[in-house]
Amino acid sequence: MARYLSRETLPYGKWNGIPIYLTTLLTVAFVIGLFVSAILKSAGSPLLTSLKFNLPSDSWTGWFSSLSYIFVGLPDFFTPLGIICFYFWSVGIETHLGRGPLVRLWGILTFLPVAIAAVLWFGFGTGSLLFGNFLFTSGLLVAFATLYPNSECWGWIPFKWLAFACIVCGSLMLISDRNWIKLSELWLVCFAAFFYMRHAVEQDYDDYVPLAVRIRTWLQKKPRLRVVPCPAPAPRKKIVDDFDDEPDSDVDALLDKIAKSGLASLSNAERAKLEKAREALLKKEQR
Repeated sequence: MARYLSRETLPYGKWNGIPIYLTTLLTVAFVIGLFVSAILKSAGSPLLTSLKFNLPSDSWTGWFSSLSYIFVGLPDFFTPLGIICFYFWSVGIETHLGRGPLVRLWGILTFLPVAIAAVLWFGFGTGSLLFGNFLFTSGLLVAFATLYPNSECWGWIPFKWLAFACIVCGSLMLISDRNWIKLSELWLVCFAAFFYMRHAVEQDYDDYVPLAVRIRTWLQKKPRLRVVPCPAPAPRKKIVDDFDDEPDSDVDALLDKIAKSGLASLSNAERAKLEKAREALLKKEQR
């Protein structure tokens, strides 16, 4: 459920009737980054290279490029469409969850590729070069599609299928280039965006379980299941009665004879048999 009408979901203010969100400020920063990148490239300035995140060239100290790399990029034909999509998706998250969850999402999408690059370098000696907002925008699309899975894009395709199609196309593009590092970064960033958004949305529900508790539950050793044999049923007490010695058909025949001709029609042997059956029935009832 959204945090409606809270301070974090409302704009800072308006400028010429345009609401100013935190997303608006980052969108302006992206546009400025595009112009600065184009100017630096045309001037042949080495500053453009230093703004990119590059291992092993960068060091652990003064990693300004671990943040600046998302603002480095050159404009192309589809840049306006990308800027519009970024603004639309980010504002949708900000107005639903608030600025706090949005900033944490931005931090994940920015620094997770840096962490992956560091692990690949220090673990396997594989260098990495990060620049542009491709991974950032991809994770933002997955986050928006997780928050609004069935909202339709352009009035006919749900965002969950649009995000799936974009991930597939992006993966095929990187596979064809054999860029396995960038492929792993794309998948991990998309998974992190999906997982974080599910976690952020669940915080508004009464049955919310904190992430630390959930992880601790996952890491706990599960008890092993044992197959316990079913105990044998207790022997049923055998009831022996003399009434079973007399077939039911014989007793029924005697009762029918009494009903038709009276008790006087029975012979001495038949009377004895009927009496024996009566005594057996009485004993059974007493037990």
